[in-house]
Amino acid sequence: MLIRTFVGGPIGTQAYLVGDEAAGQAMVVDAPGGIAREVVDEAARLGLKVVVLVSTHGHWDHIADNAALHRLTGAPIAVHSRDARMLEQPSTAPFALPIAIPPSKPERLLREWDEIVVGRLRFSVVNTPGHTPGSICLYEPAQRVLFSGDTLFASGYGRTDLPGGDEAALELSLGRLAALPPDVRVYPGHGPDTTIGDEVWLQSYRPV
Repeated sequence: MLIRTFVGGPIGTQAYLVGDEAAGQAMVVDAPGGIAREVVDEAARLGLKVVVLVSTHGHWDHIADNAALHRLTGAPIAVHSRDARMLEQPSTAPFALPIAIPPSKPERLLREWDEIVVGRLRFSVVNTPGHTPGSICLYEPAQRVLFSGDTLFASGYGRTDLPGGDEAALELSLGRLAALPPDVRVYPGHGPDTTIGDEVWLQSYRPV
């Protein structure tokens, strides 16, 4: 599995180009502002066709280039059904930011344990509400890889004081992630990658 990281927007949000080189297919996870052309050019250089654009949740900093990526690739946009409206009616609230986020139309509404297929890669959709109602992670068990959006970071987790945030729901979501194998590599929406095992604090959320 090939993974390329791109950082865009004003708060260092990460997008990922994730490909199966043998199959010539790729997906893009999240779409911060200003990364669309760079991602598309890299996919072309690698001989990869982008077959799906996945939003881990609907916050403005993760969806700003959804419309541009869709226009450039023709790939459908996928998001959990509970965050779909955030793509269609994007907002930077509660922050009054001078940023215009183009609306985008999700063509695939995801639910728990749906599967996203990229060549031979099979990503399970894990609904991890708390940061937003429709936050998801993408887990590829054979590759031991998790794309965690803003649910889990190295040494931390997503905030719950924004509209739609839910501290109790996030604690349950973290408990689910804590149960994954310790060698699972985690690629978050911000900051460095990590592993489940390296985040020792995470085990305090795991049900006993």
